[in-house]
Amino acid sequence: MPKNTDYLSMLATYNNENGITATFSEMKKTARRMQKHHESMPDGWRLTVEDYFRQVSDPTGEEATDNVMNERAKQNKANAARRLAA
Repeated sequence: MPKNTDYLSMLATYNNENGITATFSEMKKTARRMQKHHESMPDGWRLTVEDYFRQVSDPTGEEATDNVMNERAKQNKANAARRLAA
């Protein structure tokens, strides 16, 4: 059985070092998720805070956000040109 790691302290330290604000409740929930993930890993593997967030990142969501922002920038540019022409 994996050793019980204190993910709450690790997460609090990580947040403090990187200027991330989170409530105690948010950190507690994340630490529980990290512990669950750790327990599902093979013996001898150690989960870091960076590894956890890297695994749960959503590249599709980030790409979608970029697409929306690029489309909005194009529309803003077209609107500005239209207003200047008037």
